[in-house]
Amino acid sequence: MFFILMLFDSHCHLNHSPLTENLTQVLQQAADKHIGHFLVPATSPADWLTTIELQEAYSCIYAAIGIHPWYINSHNDSALNQLESLLHTHPDIMMGEIGLDFARINNTADKNLQINCFEAQLRMAKSLQRPVIIHNVHATDACLHSIKRCQFTFGGIAHAFSGSMEEAQAWIKHGFFIGIGSLLLRTQAKKIRHIAEKLPLQHIVIETDAPYMSPLPHQNNTPDNLRQIAEIIAGLRNSHWQDIASITSKNTFQVISQKT
Repeated sequence: MFFILMLFDSHCHLNHSPLTENLTQVLQQAADKHIGHFLVPATSPADWLTTIELQEAYSCIYAAIGIHPWYINSHNDSALNQLESLLHTHPDIMMGEIGLDFARINNTADKNLQINCFEAQLRMAKSLQRPVIIHNVHATDACLHSIKRCQFTFGGIAHAFSGSMEEAQAWIKHGFFIGIGSLLLRTQAKKIRHIAEKLPLQHIVIETDAPYMSPLPHQNNTPDNLRQIAEIIAGLRNSHWQDIASITSKNTFQVISQKT
């Protein structure tokens, strides 16, 4: 029997509108492009339970829960206690999406609020021995400093990577895979194309970040765009998208298997 390798979308928000309301159609459209696995991160306490329920309902969905830097208003002892309790009772779930986003803030106080929330979750992930999914915008040095300060060694995924080869190597040194995704669908994104071409595939996972990071204005991104991302990487490497599927899917399963 001829076997078609299935792509793994290592970061998509099937828990967010409009994907969640049209999930059957979204999953079928993805399957038509040979995309069969999805890592779905939550962003705040409001979507933790929904994300867990998706994993319980669909064998192709793997959940992660955490507090995204945009939602640090939900960072308090009660939320952290709930997060820890859910992770304890669901040992098959990793932590994410957590991290730092300095794109819209300039003052030290707001940055410190994000750092405090990030490091509280890193310490929890360390205690529970879970890998993490990192959101990092204009904050690479601060993210890596927090990881070192918390002595976090369980790795994970540096999601939506857009940095240099040197930054990629710094993440890899700390046990992270490099998430390459929808930026590749933008022809002007030269830096990430260089990473996609030159970084060894053993360090790469691929993603869409659907419904966000749309390659087209005024349209939602969808997981079926992952096939085009794989094809672009294959073209840069004179390879085939199924070769990309084989290695990047194995890498994503490796992250998931790090959980206790």
